[in-house]
Amino acid sequence: MCMVKSTKGRILCRFPMFLILVLPLLHCSPTTYIPPDTSGIQTLSNKIEYKQSTEDIWTKLSNYISQSSYGLDSLDAKNYYAELSFVSKRFHKYLDGGILDEGGFNGYKGQFLELILPTDDYKSTLTCKIHIQLTQSNLNITILSFFVSYETIYAKTKKNVLSEYKFDSQNPILISSEDPAINFTIAPSFLLEKQLYQSFSKFH
Repeated sequence: MCMVKSTKGRILCRFPMFLILVLPLLHCSPTTYIPPDTSGIQTLSNKIEYKQSTEDIWTKLSNYISQSSYGLDSLDAKNYYAELSFVSKRFHKYLDGGILDEGGFNGYKGQFLELILPTDDYKSTLTCKIHIQLTQSNLNITILSFFVSYETIYAKTKKNVLSEYKFDSQNPILISSEDPAINFTIAPSFLLEKQLYQSFSKFH
């Protein structure tokens, strides 16, 4: 029993009791997750119409590809199809994983994607593939459509892959967790899609 008359002494005496009451609450702080905003999928435009022949637009697209920094995976002049790609470690630039808050003084709070960023022992890569198709609706009307597919890999070695997720511009991916009340979502930030739309719009 603590028999201290001074104010300072009474505060010190009660501090251990304060910790006993508060510490369990800190450990029980709820984990909350705010998923990314995917409303942009509904308004995202991935088609551009030109009042030009398909051959003219294909020539402009070919010139764009030759000057871009993207890698060329496939080029089919007969069917007016092209597939470009690039690899990046800047996940937050192109993807949105929502906000994860684990609560407490030491709880993690921030972009969910930070959990799969490279560390000393593990490496992460993001591969983006850009699929482009030209179609001719009539003699002088051409439509360019495109979509981007994404693949994230988190691994210690090439043979020791811890996670691998694939999705595209129109279909974010849902990831189940140990907590049945939480399903994580990874969606595009739509930065790449907007950049492509602006570039292809210049073909007019």
